[in-house]
Amino acid sequence: MERKIKDITGAEVTVTDLDKAERQCRDCLTSPYRMPSGHTVGENHAYMLRQLLALRRQEQERDKKKP
Repeated sequence: MERKIKDITGAEVTVTDLDKAERQCRDCLTSPYRMPSGHTVGENHAYMLRQLLALRRQEQERDKKKP
């Protein structure tokens, strides 16, 4: 299932594999490299990771409600 999140600049990102997206964000959290927007890559991945974790919680809650 495809999900949509936004990066720190507001650009839409399509997520097809939640586990891989979370792993990639966690791996890049400490990146000091600057993006053209002025934010670091680590800040961008932290911003997206918060959205991914919220998606995961929503899916887990939805699964609990199913019989």
